[in-house]
Amino acid sequence: MEEQFRAYMTFLETLRQALETLTALAAEKIKAVSQDDLIALDEVLRQEQAQALHFRGLDQTREKLLKEMGLQGASMSKVSGACPPAMKQELQRATAALQAQYQAYQEQSGQARALLEKNLREVESTIAAMGAVPPSAGPGYGGPDAQIPNSMKTDFRA
Repeated sequence: MEEQFRAYMTFLETLRQALETLTALAAEKIKAVSQDDLIALDEVLRQEQAQALHFRGLDQTREKLLKEMGLQGASMSKVSGACPPAMKQELQRATAALQAQYQAYQEQSGQARALLEKNLREVESTIAAMGAVPPSAGPGYGGPDAQIPNSMKTDFRA
């Protein structure tokens, strides 16, 4: 059982490092938006997408580890309660480090989101000031009276 908890603590450290990477990407996003650098912003967004895939893999790893420990679907606090007493402090430190990194990520991510939203509102107001009519349903969506081009229609009776 101790080996499984060691693997779980290794997983928590990997998760903390992944969150650290996301925190750094959020800081880069803030920098790119502040400098109006769309190329850098695009690169950061691509890296974030790659991290999202990495997190999916981590979630599968977590589920596998919890299943092996007989704690399927358990929260971190329940895992801590089932931990061998000799490892409890080490697990609590790993959990605290993960929670601190998550808090740092939340702060950076919130700042990046606020800055992006502010810049998007500025773009929208500039476009409106130029006399363009903003789309009512968002990009790529036509209104209720939109017609599909004939080249895109399909005759299912054929």
